[in-house]
Formats: sequence, structure tokens, C-alpha cells
Amino acid sequence: MQSYRLLLLPFFILVVSFTILFPNFADRTLNVVVREDVYSLPEADQKALVSGLFDRWEKDYGKNSGWTIEPKGSLPPRENPFYIIKGRFITSAKINQISQENQNLVNESKNKLEPTWIENMIRGGKSLSIKLGLDLQGGMRVVLKGDFEDYTNKLRDLYAKEIAELNLTLNNPTTKPEEKEKAQNRLSEIESSFDLSPMRKIVELEKAKMIIDNRLTTQNLTEPQVRIQKEQDAIEVSLPGVSNSAAILEILQNTETVEYRLEEPNPFTYKTIIGDSERRMMDLGQREKTDIFLFQELVKNKAGKKAQDEFLAGLEKKYNIPKDYKVYAMWARGNSAKSTLLPRSFVVLERKIALSGNDMTNAQPSYNSNSYGWMVSFTLTPSGAEKFFDLTSENRGRNLAIVWGDKVISNPVINDPIAGGRAEISGSFSEQEAIRLANVISEGALPIPLSVLEMRFIGPTLGIESIEVGVKAVAIGFFLVMVYMIFYYRLGGFIADLSLLVNIVILAALLTLMDFTLTLPGIAGIILTAGMAVDANVIIYERIREEIEEGRALSIAVTRGFENAFWTIMDANVTTLIAGILMIRLGNGPIKGFAITLCWGIVTTLFTSLFLSRLFMELSVNRFGIHHLNLRPFFFGKKEGKHA
Repeated sequence: MQSYRLLLLPFFILVVSFTILFPNFADRTLNVVVREDVYSLPEADQKALVSGLFDRWEKDYGKNSGWTIEPKGSLPPRENPFYIIKGRFITSAKINQISQENQNLVNESKNKLEPTWIENMIRGGKSLSIKLGLDLQGGMRVVLKGDFEDYTNKLRDLYAKEIAELNLTLNNPTTKPEEKEKAQNRLSEIESSFDLSPMRKIVELEKAKMIIDNRLTTQNLTEPQVRIQKEQDAIEVSLPGVSNSAAILEILQNTETVEYRLEEPNPFTYKTIIGDSERRMMDLGQREKTDIFLFQELVKNKAGKKAQDEFLAGLEKKYNIPKDYKVYAMWARGNSAKSTLLPRSFVVLERKIALSGNDMTNAQPSYNSNSYGWMVSFTLTPSGAEKFFDLTSENRGRNLAIVWGDKVISNPVINDPIAGGRAEISGSFSEQEAIRLANVISEGALPIPLSVLEMRFIGPTLGIESIEVGVKAVAIGFFLVMVYMIFYYRLGGFIADLSLLVNIVILAALLTLMDFTLTLPGIAGIILTAGMAVDANVIIYERIREEIEEGRALSIAVTRGFENAFWTIMDANVTTLIAGILMIRLGNGPIKGFAITLCWGIVTTLFTSLFLSRLFMELSVNRFGIHHLNLRPFFFGKKEGKHA
């Protein structure tokens, strides 16, 4: 190891590392998008929103940051509805703060930090900036508890048709004994699915977790973390950087399904009874007392799903609807395509589900130029295609209602059998509703309803304070370690400090390349890495000093010192690495974040301590003419190694 050519390897690694880290220090451009509805507000309201933004800009966002904003002090033109902010260190925490504190002005979901040329070259425009966790940039943590009672009721609806057929088979005196036994076994199997053991609950929670993961992936969030809390039958979701918590919470809890249910047979006996009652009230001039008006008021007042379900259940009792049927509301828009989607009438559907969302996949929204509206086309699974063909073959002339969540959005008449495995849903859809419906079909609905058990917020200001504290802790720790090493080992300490800096740069680049999310435990892992790197150098220098004190030449002492310390350092680091890998495999959240930085820190430490430090030391002794090496503190004696 006495060749300058060996310097090419660390030099290359450093160049690559600084290239990867460049976006964190480069001048960035942030486009802060203005909400579309702001331009429809009165001028006084617009000025108030803009004034609020720029008051905060002067007091906080732009103060001491060196950032610029255009246009300054006014609303951007409608054709380019965004402010352009330029400067260094535009962190996700700061973007989150601007979004949260100006929610009535800023459309947070469309804000965009323009990629640097390096990000375009290496990642195709994907961010290479260090991602920050919930504790550093603020956000939301919510615990959602599974409602397994409601889940069981849904299962009973799903299997209602099959259970009825099996009971007919069992009660039919002409049924063969072997067929009865087969029907009884199937009935027992279905009934057992209604008994939810702890293990079964975990399985359903895992399914819900997977769907939540898929939903959050499309929301452009920074490393959301989803995990199951087995002891509470709940799912914990941590969402760094979330500002619009209400919208995200709706996405998390959304249990909408898409189902096909047959409407009651013609002549629609129960639907007619409800309709006659409505007309009588209208003839008396008491529209506000009609059931549909009362239900619309519930919807307009944003009553929850429970209140709406209770109202519909009350109608079933009021009109003596048989238990095999269920009352639903038919939702549609008014005469205008832009009018509100509201319940317009009631329909009575079979309680049993004819075709479930599990039989549908690959949904795509599209615009229907014939009806001037949006529709959703989808593919049926092989079993779903068979069910759909049988359903449409056996029920010609009946209405087949399409139920989205609790809304009947369409109930077309079955004219002919439908084969081929493809179908479409048309209705009074806006573009956004068609996209949402397609997502429900493609991603799948949550198998269990989820209610909020606990919800906590960490404000962006607190996150920024955490970053500042963490950075100060790292800086102070490094400074003290570096001063101590120089004080104690002199030139050797300087070389150790140089290797330590290279170590941290390489580690930061590795974590950035891995899309690692930095948290406070992760910062602790980086600090521990610095300490372990120093420990390795201390072992090496003590071995070199022992060789020097035994009277060996300086070049030999350096070589033997590194050789003798090699296995001691390897043993110590490998055992720690094993513990770290176990923490990664078995831990989660903060433990996993700490373990990842620790493990990669061990890898970089071994490289810088055993290779880079040795390279620098041997070059100093053999190439740069260092003839004396004192590895004792300044106040100790002057035992030196001499170059032979």
C-alpha cells in the first residue's frame, strides 16, 4: 500500500458521494401552486390570503434563508398559478410548514420541487434529497381500530345466497345423502368463517395494511410507515409531512366497495309502496317531510355513515321490508352535469351480493363521447366472468343494481347474457369520481371498517426544531471528537479526523441512494458510527505506539500496528453488525431506522479505518517524508517514532 494509485479509489468514491449529496446543497426551485378556487374569491379575500403569506415570509420563511419568491406581494396570474421560490436548503419540513400555514391559498398536493440535473441524470427526476421522518418534519400519526362486528355482518351478506341454496338442499327430502353431507360440510365451513380467531383477525389486518400501503403509494408522501398493533386489533400509520390530514384520513378509512345486487322483481312491490308514500306527502305540500328529503338533509349536513345506515334501517321497519331485502338510495345529479351528487330516490335490493368487488380487476376511467359523461370499464376475474354470465343468463328482465359503497349509482335492465369477462359502469360521474371508482376496483376495498382510535399531530415547527437540535448535536459531537483526537494523537488524530469526515460523507450518500428516511434515532446511529470509527483508530494508534516504544522503525511500526489491530477491529464490528442485522429483521419504526444507520456505518467505518487511514498514514510516512510520529498527548513525554 505504498502507491499513489491507491488514492484513486477513495477519490472516486468521494466524487460519487458528493455528486449524490449535491441536491441537498444546491440551489433549488420550488413551485408553490395556488388553489384554483382562490381566483373566484372577492378581491378583498384574495388580498387577505396573499398578505398572510407574505407576512409569514418576512417573519419566518424568507428571513435569514436567502430565498427569493416571485411574484412578490401579489397573486400569480391564473394561467401560471404558482409562486416560484428559489434558494438552498428548501427542506420538506419547510415546504410542509408553508402548506399548512397557508391552506386556504396553497394547493399542497400539487407543490413541486424541481429536480436538479443530477437527479434527472441518476434517477430520471426522482428526488435524491435526504428524506426526513415524522419526528423531523412533522406530520400525522393515526391508529385505526378494526370493526370486526361489521366485517362479520358483511360476510353474512356475501354468503347469504349460497347459505340459502345450501339450506334448500338440506331441507329437500329428495336430496341424496351424499349431496346433503357435501352441503352440510360447506355450510359448516362458511359458518366457521364467521368466527374470528386472533390469528384470523391478524390475517384480515394484514390485508387491510396491504391496501392502505397501496393507497398511500399514490399520494406522493414521504415514506409513510404502516404497521399492525396486534394487541389492539389496530393499524398504526405514520405520515411524515402530511398537511391535509382530513383528506388523508378519508383515504385511510375508506371502506367503499363495488358490488352488484339484484333489485326486487317487477312489479317492484316495495319500491312502489315507498314511492306512493312519497307522492302522497308531495300532494299535501309537505315535501320537507318526505323520506328522500330527510335523507338528503342528512347527507347535506354531512351526517356519518352510521346515521345514514340507521335512517335506511328505519325505512325497512316503516315499510315492512322482508329481511331478504334491503333499502338503498339511488344517487344521481340534477339536470346540470355540475350539480351535486345526491340521493334522488329509494330502491329495494336483495340483501345477498350477486357479484363482489373481489371478482373485478384492472379498472380504467374513460370519457364516453356518446353520453358526454365518464364511465369505468373493468375486467372480471375468470371466476367472476363465469358468475357474471350465469347471473345475467338467469335473470333476464330484472334490474341489476351497481352499488358503490352505500350508493346505488346505476340499475340497468339485464337484456341478454353478458360473456367475455369485460364490463363497464356508466353513471353520473365526474372525472374525479370515475378515477376514484376505478381505484376502488383496482386496489380493492378494505376488508374491515376502520375507526380512529388515536390521532396525534407533530407540527412542522417542532419538526424544524428537531432538525436543528439534531444537526447541532452531530456538529458538536464531531467537533469535540475531532479536537480530542488531534489533542491526543497529534498528526495521527488529524488523519483519523480526515477519515471520519470521509466516513460520514460516504454514509450519507449511501443512505440517500437507498431512499432512507432520516429520523432522530437515525441521527443517533450516525453519531454512534462516529464514535465507533474513532474507537477503531484508537486501537490502531495504540498498537502503533506499542511498536514504536519497542524500538521499531516508523514504517514498520505503522504496518504492524494496522496488521495487529485488523482482527480486533473486525471482531468488534462484525459482532455489532450481527446485532444490527437482527434489529433490522425483527424491529420496526425507530429501532429499524437506528439499526440501518448503524449497520451501514459499520461498513463505512471498516473501509475508512482499515483502508483509508492506513493509506494516509503510510503515504505520510513513506512518501511525504514524515520522520517523526508522536502518538502521545501534548502534556505527555516525547516518545517519538523515527523513520528508518
